[in-house]
Amino acid sequence: MIIKAREVHQDELDQLQNFLVSHGSNQWNYLPEHAVQEQFHRLFKGTDHCIVAIVEDEIVGLIIYRSIGDVPQFFKVLLDRKHSCYVAEVVVHSNFSSRGIGTMLLQKVAMTAQEQGAHHLVIDRHEQNLPSAGMMSKAGFKELDCFYDPDRRSAGAQKTTTLRLDLNYK
Repeated sequence: MIIKAREVHQDELDQLQNFLVSHGSNQWNYLPEHAVQEQFHRLFKGTDHCIVAIVEDEIVGLIIYRSIGDVPQFFKVLLDRKHSCYVAEVVVHSNFSSRGIGTMLLQKVAMTAQEQGAHHLVIDRHEQNLPSAGMMSKAGFKELDCFYDPDRRSAGAQKTTTLRLDLNYK
């Protein structure tokens, strides 16, 4: 199986919105309709960026990330947001899970962010989302914090874990 990664095309965004909801919705992910619409509005405007994973011309994964410095407030006390790049979403088609696609997409964004001058790549997940925890660990992320977050987490312990990948900025 050959997996390719590329920037998303503008005419694919509607399809990707359906992909995100279909393959990203589970008890651990916070994907309310208004947040998904806001995310894709940011993609349409070009303030956020997306890379897709392709197998035989089929989109099997996506990663959405923000421009350097555009990091959510809950990271503010944990790092220098000005030199950080935030990963908003990583979703892999359920038929392609556990094949390293999510890790590959994270590595691709890490290289892109480093080339653009970022010092860190940051991400968050539900504390109990073990598949995401494994993917992030494989990509080299280290935990920064874990906090009670009932506004975004309705399942389990209702905690958000924040993580950082140092990009060995030179």
